[in-house]
Amino acid sequence: MANVDNHPTEPDDVNRHGHDDAAQPKAPNREGDTRAGLAGEAHGDLAEDAAAHLERSGYTFQGLSSDSQEIERQAACLIDWARAAGLILPASHSALLLKHSSTTAEHQVYYRQTDNRAVKLTYPGTFGVTPDPKGLQRAATPLFYLRRLLLMNRVFRADLRLEGLMLAKSLILGVTGDQPSVAISQPWIRSESPESPHPNDGEIAQFMESLGFAQLSRSYYGWRRQKDAITILDARPDNFILSPQGVVPIDLVISESTPQTLETTPLA
Repeated sequence: MANVDNHPTEPDDVNRHGHDDAAQPKAPNREGDTRAGLAGEAHGDLAEDAAAHLERSGYTFQGLSSDSQEIERQAACLIDWARAAGLILPASHSALLLKHSSTTAEHQVYYRQTDNRAVKLTYPGTFGVTPDPKGLQRAATPLFYLRRLLLMNRVFRADLRLEGLMLAKSLILGVTGDQPSVAISQPWIRSESPESPHPNDGEIAQFMESLGFAQLSRSYYGWRRQKDAITILDARPDNFILSPQGVVPIDLVISESTPQTLETTPLA
């Protein structure tokens, strides 16, 4: 999950976590950049709206699910919401953006010059492949993905934005018809040092502890904040960037956990 989401290596004139303006492509026209500058202004609450729609429709499961039918039901409901809101995005939404050559299990990543943001597309029919407390990769439900986005904003002020859905053929065997790909964006973060773009374990610990988190034992790079039951997994160095302003989390697995979804214990 981390390699591309943390803005991987491009040709020599583009560093891993930032960009050289001379190396970036010319800003595409608005037809190829349909929501640049718009999501945060007119649609800042899209993720909250989409999550609320799923919940009003009776979908409350927001965990890591091995039930593909639950994911498909939520996905169909999410498409209904996007159609009603006019948020089915055309292929041109990403077609003229700079695409990164590396991939992750969760996203394809692009750079949008017009507003200096990373644009991420989930693979059609999937909503994140995230580690459970023991590090096993499991498919997440749409509701989990949306709540994860909202929690990143709430806890870390990450400015993640849901921009809409794109429809495309799934790469999953046996899945037919057009499937939703969730389009989100986040600020492009430049690392302080291209040679050492990630914080070390000590810097991550200092950052997390400053926000009230305690490290979890028997978990996959896990942290928990007791006061609001926020639990974070996959907090590896390559899911953070060490920017000139300090440690910046990029793509953590974050949830308001319950005993039914996580079985982890704070370190003594």
